[in-house]
Amino acid sequence: TLDSGRVEMLRNRRRSLSLVDRNRGKLDLIVVLTTAALIFIGLIAIANATMDPYAVGEGEGLFGVLSRLTSDSFYWQLLWVGIGLAAIVLIMLFDYRIYGELSPYIFGAAILLLVLVLFQSAGRGNVRAWFSWLGGSRSFQPSEICKVAIILTLAWHVSRHDGPITKLKDFLPVLLHFAIPFGLVVAQGDYGTALVFVAIFAGILFVSGLGWKIIVGMVLAGGTACVAIYPFLSEFRQERILSFLDPSRDTSGTGYQVRYSKIAVGSGQVTGKGLFQEGAISQLDFVPEKHTDFIFSVTAESVGFVGCMFIIALYFVLILRLFYLAYKVTDRFGSLVIAGVASMLLFHIFENIGMTIGIMPVTGIPLPFLSYGGSSMLANMAAIGFVLNVVKRQQRTVL
Repeated sequence: TLDSGRVEMLRNRRRSLSLVDRNRGKLDLIVVLTTAALIFIGLIAIANATMDPYAVGEGEGLFGVLSRLTSDSFYWQLLWVGIGLAAIVLIMLFDYRIYGELSPYIFGAAILLLVLVLFQSAGRGNVRAWFSWLGGSRSFQPSEICKVAIILTLAWHVSRHDGPITKLKDFLPVLLHFAIPFGLVVAQGDYGTALVFVAIFAGILFVSGLGWKIIVGMVLAGGTACVAIYPFLSEFRQERILSFLDPSRDTSGTGYQVRYSKIAVGSGQVTGKGLFQEGAISQLDFVPEKHTDFIFSVTAESVGFVGCMFIIALYFVLILRLFYLAYKVTDRFGSLVIAGVASMLLFHIFENIGMTIGIMPVTGIPLPFLSYGGSSMLANMAAIGFVLNVVKRQQRTVL
């Protein structure tokens, strides 16, 4: 009886292993399709935001519209999408655990980039966050790539700890791991990106399990730091905060962006004015940074409430799927990587859309896959690549 029971157990184990093998190597179609749809919409949105509506096109219909694409932003974004696809393929070649084992080197490279960029000349708002190239006509923001690096290295660091972090002596090394890149980004003057690092840190720790005493301490310390740092902010940033609290305070200065952003969003009404239309508020350049930070405002004016709800629904499905995958995968490191990616994207989406409609302060962080920006597109696509890598190499079926 014992032998027959053992044989049956071995048969069941072999059957379960064969099921796992048949399901290994598959990409998560929900993540792939939602990401692809958002990238496609982003390309259209950038073309719509940057096109000269009064340029004469050759031909009719779609070909006539394409011939009026006079801005090179669309073509550069298309190039970065191609580079992002190449990055995903490269990431998928190796087991994601290898990247975890290389985390000391990845962390060191990220810190080196964040230090080197401090020696660059200051840009807009006295921010030192970009490496310039092509004679200064193009730039690269290393902190975008460092977001992905911190997700990998922090997830690996936390996953090495057996069980939830409940003691201060275990929490302090993790806090230091976060604090070093966070402090360097703050030193650059890029407070928006620094907040993204906070979101990544909080998301990974929340999913990993954290003692309630540490959570309370973090919330109190964070709230105190926000109040304490206000007097040391530049006058411009202080005015931005005051304009957020009181939108009517300075509608021609620090509140100008949000004012015209809300007008553009509202003018889209239910179905929008249509893409590539002449005389739109955004096309007349009333909305600043219309193809980068405020791409959602321009798109909302064109596609209206219905189109915006479709875009938000795609984001909702993607984020929900990522958190589901973080819950389902069996490997702790892989789960934390997916949680970090989901936290990063969720903060970007909530903050960017929120600032365009006046419910969040203006921080200048892009909308994932829609805003123009090569650094952002490459970082977001690489992050999705790591998610697909984790799911592909799981030992248990992920439905």
